[in-house]
Amino acid sequence: MSLHDNRICIFCGNKPNETTREHVVPYWALEYTGDPRRVVTFGHNYKTGKSISYSWSSFVAPACDTCNGRYSKLEEDAKDAVLLLSARKPLLVSQYITLMDWLDKVRVGSWLLRHMIEKHPASLKPNFYIDSRIAQKDRMVAVYFFDKGRGINLLGTDSMIFGDMPSCFGMRINDILLLNASTDFFCSAGCGLPHPTSITFLNDMARIRLDGIGYSKDVSNPITPIRLCKPAAWLYQPIRLPSEDKAFSGGYYGHTNLHDSRITSRTFSHDERQAALFQQKPGMVEIHRNKHHQVEFDEVKGADITPFFEIAATVYDTQIYLHNFISYDGGDASYRSERLENTNHFATLYRAQRVSK
Repeated sequence: MSLHDNRICIFCGNKPNETTREHVVPYWALEYTGDPRRVVTFGHNYKTGKSISYSWSSFVAPACDTCNGRYSKLEEDAKDAVLLLSARKPLLVSQYITLMDWLDKVRVGSWLLRHMIEKHPASLKPNFYIDSRIAQKDRMVAVYFFDKGRGINLLGTDSMIFGDMPSCFGMRINDILLLNASTDFFCSAGCGLPHPTSITFLNDMARIRLDGIGYSKDVSNPITPIRLCKPAAWLYQPIRLPSEDKAFSGGYYGHTNLHDSRITSRTFSHDERQAALFQQKPGMVEIHRNKHHQVEFDEVKGADITPFFEIAATVYDTQIYLHNFISYDGGDASYRSERLENTNHFATLYRAQRVSK
């Protein structure tokens, strides 16, 4: 099945029961960053071989009216968080959780919509949509500030890795850039929480297999090997998912003790649903267990100030890291190599822009 041949609701995956259209990049963000009618290039039409250009306001996807309405509160709260960041004001832990929920929504929505509009030749039958992907996998956000600028960009959504594995993207909103990543267990080990020791895609990306059980005594520093330009804030959040599967009997993979004090010290107070936020700071990791606490920015100055193009390149670097984080059993090895080459090409192009400037 190709997505462009099937009209589905990007929230639930069913045939929409109304004619509602969802702005994948919300309209408030389009107005905040310029004229919503401005025309930009969105990708490549694989059927005609030509690029696709139209207005931001037309970057919309089918949706059920009831599904769309359920996300209005998330949009309002995410807008508040973005405006606070734009004013260089720190967020509460709870606001960063909201921000990552919203980035999950935009990232997955962009992935589904691009497959619809680009007439992608690959047959794709997603096993998740927005509803079933928000706060479902380990995730990360890094916040960058710039001196000036007006506009909006989606970074990383044009790579072949993103086309098959929507695990990482960047979103620039005027003078801030949010780098967001999310995939299975990629930060659980570094955050000192139970995790499988290996993850394998079967038949390329059709199914996933989890093997082994790991449980680190200490939190690692750095949390993962991901290398980023220094951000003003860099936060990880492992996700625990209560499950009927015996492998998750304690809420974490391979864990059975519901009263483990080590896990308690790394989850939110009075909330066992999600792990705490782990802030990667220079030389240390700070754990935020109280949702009402404020997350302070790290100072970025001097040689740590990085141009936009270099930060954009690290979006593609992170996609490559997450692609290689998971092993592959079966599938097309040459196609995997093509994905990596294509994504590295985008990183190289952005770094070349930095040099040319």
